[in-house]
Amino acid sequence: MSRSTIQTTLLGRLGNQLFIYSATRAMALESGCKLVFTGDALERFHAKNRLGCFHLPDDVSFREDKSFNYCQKIGYFLYLCLCRHKNICQIADIESKYQKLFHRFGLILNQEGYLKPLPLSKGSWYALGYFQSDKYFAKHEELIRKELTFRTELFSLDVVSLGLEIHSNPKSVCLHIRRGDYLNDPTFCVCDNIYYFRALDQMQKLVPDATYYVFSDNIDDVRNLFLKYDNFTFHYIDSKYTDQESLYLGSCCRNFIMTNSTFSWWMQYLSDNKNKVVFAPSRWYNTNNPCDIYQDNWRLVDTRI
Repeated sequence: MSRSTIQTTLLGRLGNQLFIYSATRAMALESGCKLVFTGDALERFHAKNRLGCFHLPDDVSFREDKSFNYCQKIGYFLYLCLCRHKNICQIADIESKYQKLFHRFGLILNQEGYLKPLPLSKGSWYALGYFQSDKYFAKHEELIRKELTFRTELFSLDVVSLGLEIHSNPKSVCLHIRRGDYLNDPTFCVCDNIYYFRALDQMQKLVPDATYYVFSDNIDDVRNLFLKYDNFTFHYIDSKYTDQESLYLGSCCRNFIMTNSTFSWWMQYLSDNKNKVVFAPSRWYNTNNPCDIYQDNWRLVDTRI
């Protein structure tokens, strides 16, 4: 008898992929299913599968295209019809309202927020969504963290050495600033310069004489942002590093000033400092999108001017 399977489509870049992996991995562990990832949606995100730098188990597999059984095809067509011309809040309502119905079609759907998974029976399952809540995998946190340790043998000696230097500094702070696509996005443009100034001032009270490692998708743009903090120590992480390398370096820090991105989320989550200080924006979106991404240990910084 063939083993039951959870098939899931990778969406977005590294931060999103890690949430999808962790949530569906937990589902697979609890149901005894084999986990299969497909990359058919990555091209529209101009992204690639970035999970190869972690210690994933051998029974997790990857393939290019998804394959539905007849029942899943019907359910997925129904889902697309119901969600047509709907905004993300309306889609979340549909996923919640019809969760049991989609479940009968072998579908696990969650684009935003957290939707408590229903028990999975034997058979074929298809999971689609971003699953951006650690509630999905909290019961398996120890194993997930172990599997998401970095395969540092894939990194250059320069990267590993810098990571060790950062990690050895108990006052290292990861300061992550996302520019790029966020600047002109009315939903995601939450963290302005004032937010970072407020977070820096608060971090300095808790971690005096900190060393700030600045990560950004536009590092040249942010070099002049903190000129008034002439008594602070900043190291600007070069944009030459890959996403995987930057995530590794960020996770080596002992404390964090986040932006509202999943990449930022995983930087702080993968840190091994149990006493880390984490500052995060008081809101994740400028809209009322469902959100269950915050962790209890975070200190929130007001993003209102």
